[in-house]
Amino acid sequence: MTQSVLVPGPGRWWLAPEGAVIHRAERTAVIADVHLGYEWARGTGGDIVPAHSLTETIRSLTSLFDRGPITRLIVAGDLVESPLPCRRTTADLVELERWMKVRGVELIRVLGNHDPKHGRRSPLTIEVDGWTIAHGHRPIEAACTISGHDHPILRVGRTVARCLLVGPSTIVLPAFSNNAAGLNVAQMPVPKRWSGRSLRCWAGTGERLLDFGMLDELPARLTSGLRPN
Repeated sequence: MTQSVLVPGPGRWWLAPEGAVIHRAERTAVIADVHLGYEWARGTGGDIVPAHSLTETIRSLTSLFDRGPITRLIVAGDLVESPLPCRRTTADLVELERWMKVRGVELIRVLGNHDPKHGRRSPLTIEVDGWTIAHGHRPIEAACTISGHDHPILRVGRTVARCLLVGPSTIVLPAFSNNAAGLNVAQMPVPKRWSGRSLRCWAGTGERLLDFGMLDELPARLTSGLRPN
């Protein structure tokens, strides 16, 4: 159990239990799938959902930024829940960027499948220290990649934790949002593009990281009583 873990392989990425990676030399943190404005998108369909996603995002980012000097936050796609124009989501984005500016952190957006395709254009990829950061909803042609999109989680009984999947040249981030449905990596079929990546499962509790071993061994270990290493 630890608060941060150095990723093996090239680069100097550290895992954070908030569901992020941090490159300390670049003073850069990467998250994915914030899905800001979830409640407003649900509201257009007739659901009554309390306003919460901005408050929860700022709370999690505060914890993340307190881990060290971070001056740049890259969101690897799906910063917002819906690509449709929404006045309240726009207001939340303005407030988030204002809060980050006070903290001295620049917000950089990578295009995801939920993000608006028009207006301020976001890049499909960004490179940091030899690693290509993209959302993951389309193939990424790069040697070392950091992506989101799949929302990996680990569910054991009634306990659910967001997971970072980590290999020598691949990092898959969980959803930074608590609203996003997750792919249970211990019980559900995982994407074929993860095959042969030697991915290790790190479950983030928000305060610490738990090592659950190699991804391809999880189903067998689950039947014998899954425990962190």
